[in-house]
Amino acid sequence: MTLYEIAKKNLRRNIKSYVLYLYPMVFSIAIYFTFVSLQYNKQVNNSATTLDKIGPAFMAASLVLFICASLFIWYSNAFFIKRRKREIGLYSLFGMRKKQIARLLFNEIMILGIFALIIGISLGLIFTKLFAMILIKLMGSHIIATFSISTAALFQTSLAFIITILLAAFYNYQVIYRYSLIQLFKAEKKGERLPQTALIWAILSIVFILCGYSILLQPSTSNLWKTHGFLVIFIALLTLLVGTYLFLHAFSIWVLKLLNRYKKISWKGVHFISITSLLYRIRGNVLVLSILALLTTLTLFAMGTTFSLYQNMNNISKHNFPHSFMYTVPSEKYCKRIDEMLTNNGKDNLVYSENVSYIPFKGDMSEVQRLTSEHRILLVSESSYHRLAKRMGIDRPLHLSEHQAIAFYDGNLDQKKDPYTGKNIYLDEQTAVNIASYESYSLFNQDSFILPVVINDQLFEKIKTHSSVSYMRFEKIKNEKSAKDLANNLQKLIYSENSKSMDLQHPPDQYFVSFYHQYQKLSETYGLLVFISSFLGLVFLLATGSMLHYKQLTEAAIDQSRYMILKKVGMNTKQIRLSVKEQVRVIFILPLLIAIAHSSIIITAISNFLKIEMFYPFLSAIGLYIVIYYVYYLLTSSKYNQMVNK
Repeated sequence: MTLYEIAKKNLRRNIKSYVLYLYPMVFSIAIYFTFVSLQYNKQVNNSATTLDKIGPAFMAASLVLFICASLFIWYSNAFFIKRRKREIGLYSLFGMRKKQIARLLFNEIMILGIFALIIGISLGLIFTKLFAMILIKLMGSHIIATFSISTAALFQTSLAFIITILLAAFYNYQVIYRYSLIQLFKAEKKGERLPQTALIWAILSIVFILCGYSILLQPSTSNLWKTHGFLVIFIALLTLLVGTYLFLHAFSIWVLKLLNRYKKISWKGVHFISITSLLYRIRGNVLVLSILALLTTLTLFAMGTTFSLYQNMNNISKHNFPHSFMYTVPSEKYCKRIDEMLTNNGKDNLVYSENVSYIPFKGDMSEVQRLTSEHRILLVSESSYHRLAKRMGIDRPLHLSEHQAIAFYDGNLDQKKDPYTGKNIYLDEQTAVNIASYESYSLFNQDSFILPVVINDQLFEKIKTHSSVSYMRFEKIKNEKSAKDLANNLQKLIYSENSKSMDLQHPPDQYFVSFYHQYQKLSETYGLLVFISSFLGLVFLLATGSMLHYKQLTEAAIDQSRYMILKKVGMNTKQIRLSVKEQVRVIFILPLLIAIAHSSIIITAISNFLKIEMFYPFLSAIGLYIVIYYVYYLLTSSKYNQMVNK
């Protein structure tokens, strides 16, 4: 019988054991192939009408996905080969040379790998169309997705995972040559010492975590942010990282020891066995649990943030782009054509139309650090402001002196920060205006390099005598979200015939910003972010759940002899099952609770920073995590019980 035939026979006989190894490989390949297929899907790329390219975003995400999937397979392989060390020792005992054992394991992993590749790609082909439809829907497009097979995705997936499988085979090869026969037979008999800890480390863990929370919740206007800037975020994350490790390494052990001393708890039911087992096992779990807690924090944060942005997309668009159309008024001839277009869109749809005179100005804006030399100030008179504000439904009367001005929200992400009040803008050597207040709403639609500034009527008339005056037209329509044709036609009319893209730099002093185009851009951007974060979040979720699953099953194999002794001294199957559930529950709950606490603080800080509602989207991400973690907990505790109750 050849080694290849022995490998096939092993696979047939131990199919249940190999399923545990096959599952992560199939899942990783299916997810990766689906994602890469979307990267090369022409319909998905064509659905992004306002974004330049979505390929780079998919490429970066697919790289992260591949690294995660490879680590997932690697961890599963390490777990599987650890369980087989005794079997490898028996092969060696029966006279097989290490080279032959290595070839046997290589044949097994290659057969499994090819089988997993075929199943994974097949599943990926089935779900590619479904995920393409979901992505196109999230991006606000109405393109109908059709079934397609990407040869580039097939080649990339096959090559990537063949390399991963070969690396796993090389790891197995090292295991065979690294350990002696005695070490292989004693692989599952290594005891774990009772970890020692000091109360000071337990206290420090809480101090570090609370310091991290306190730093993150500091308002952006605080001295801490002003002094250190974005270094504050790095410091906060570092304290959380150290605090998390110490919490699991010291605080959790201290709590378990405290419970163990409290007889009313430790001597109740099977708590003594559960607490003692967790104490002895904690040293091997600290690093894994710390990594899982931080990965889960990252995933909950990413999913909560992207879900929130997508949910608040309408409010963000209206805040940044209060008018359906804002454009420089062309000649009288073109104005008539624009009026015809608006009439064809429906007279009832027009809410208002207002012309505002402004003076484009480039002055000395050095005191306002947010503005660059590329920015152009659009000076608007106080009376023009009142007319436009009334149309917008804003009741904010202004009474400005000659040297006072008002600035408006300019798209700054930090909603609490006021970068303008008290700053001077020098219009020329003799004329300067002081910004008396900063309004939190947008007067004009946001544009990259313009800042509308309202000044006193007398000063406006004075500047007008030696400056050119332009006119901006503002329209509000009811069907602004669906006014694609109207927005495109107006854009073509306003811009020159040579303008082929709305992202081209517009000519000097010529502006066109539509709500529809900007809303569509946000829809595509946030839809893409939601899809990518959900995809990666799902992979991280299943990977972290599987890591806990495999870790517990590894310990179950070690604990089999211990539970046999407990049975002999009178512990029944029901008590063992209850003890196992308690231990597994603690291992699953600890990283999840830490992650929920960390991510809740981070989400709260971002919500305060952006001034958007993030509670319910974040809650949905937590709910998804809890449901899937609970399924893993049930599967793990069930399998654990089967192993120790044999």
